[in-house]
Amino acid sequence: MSNDLLSSLTGLLTPELLGKAASFLGDSEPAVSKGMSAVFPVLLGSLANRSSDSAFASTLFNLVRDPANDGSLLGNVASLLSPGASSSPMMALGGKLLSSLFGNNLGSLGGSLAGYSGVKPSSASSMLSFAAPLVLSMLGKAVKSGNLNVGSLVSLLTDQKSTFAAALPGPLSRLDTFFAAPAAASYAAPPPPAPKSSIWRWLLPLLIVLGLLWMLSRCMGSRDETTTMAPAPTPTVEPAPAPEPLPAPVAEPAPAALPLAKFYFEVDQSELPVAREGSLESVIEYLKGNPTAVATVSGYHDPTGDAAHNEELAKNRAMTVRDAMMAAGVPEAQIEMVKPIVTTGGGDLAEARRVEVAIRP
Repeated sequence: MSNDLLSSLTGLLTPELLGKAASFLGDSEPAVSKGMSAVFPVLLGSLANRSSDSAFASTLFNLVRDPANDGSLLGNVASLLSPGASSSPMMALGGKLLSSLFGNNLGSLGGSLAGYSGVKPSSASSMLSFAAPLVLSMLGKAVKSGNLNVGSLVSLLTDQKSTFAAALPGPLSRLDTFFAAPAAASYAAPPPPAPKSSIWRWLLPLLIVLGLLWMLSRCMGSRDETTTMAPAPTPTVEPAPAPEPLPAPVAEPAPAALPLAKFYFEVDQSELPVAREGSLESVIEYLKGNPTAVATVSGYHDPTGDAAHNEELAKNRAMTVRDAMMAAGVPEAQIEMVKPIVTTGGGDLAEARRVEVAIRP
């Protein structure tokens, strides 16, 4: 079956749609067009590379076959730019796809995409979130029309792997540097070799049987010659019952600590680094398991220098973290943005370039 996935997806990017996206993101249309032209090869190339992992291939197939992926999105692509689209079922499926593909490296990928295309880091994260549901919709259409199973879906992706690679821009060609760590594969030890045929296979059991017969005959002979008198049974005295022990006091379980994450950014940069304290994934998992919980995102900056520039930089860093959480499937309603906070960091300048994510008690 001929199905050019990349051409089908890029054909959705009409000038009208790119203009709406540029207005929605607050970036220039050429920069948004350049970024979107790279997003689809990045996602498709990553899927083709990761599909050799059977566990990932099964996860991908389940996302593609999800009832929410009914194909209607391909007929109304602009709905992804409407208010409230971030909480739609397809955006949630796209967030799961991005999380499975890139894990904690999603922010780094967004930073590289922003550097290549010239858009803001938050806009690059939004473009990834925008493209992922479209990729799932296009794969869902191919699966339904071709009645594909997991294996044939993997073949569809790997057969076009060279096409995806050729469309990748140079700065994003090393896709493996952004992949999430795969689950450890189980290893089954090989079965022991079958014993070789040998005379001992029948001779050894025969010798054992003969030895047992000889020992039995010796025991029977000794029994005829000697009569052994059994000793009189010794009367037993039942001990007094021990007093029942007092029940041990039950300790109250300590309350579980709420997850948090701290990011320390480079000087004058807003690309998402790896969390130095805590884990963004643990915060995301907690929010998904507790739909009423809210996470606060606080950006800090140094009081020295240009105050307006520092405050804007702290705000952009906090938005980068927020976008990474939304790309992983966290609804915007569960994220509370805190106004940039001025701090000296106790003498440590890195503390003045941090963003903290915490669960609001």
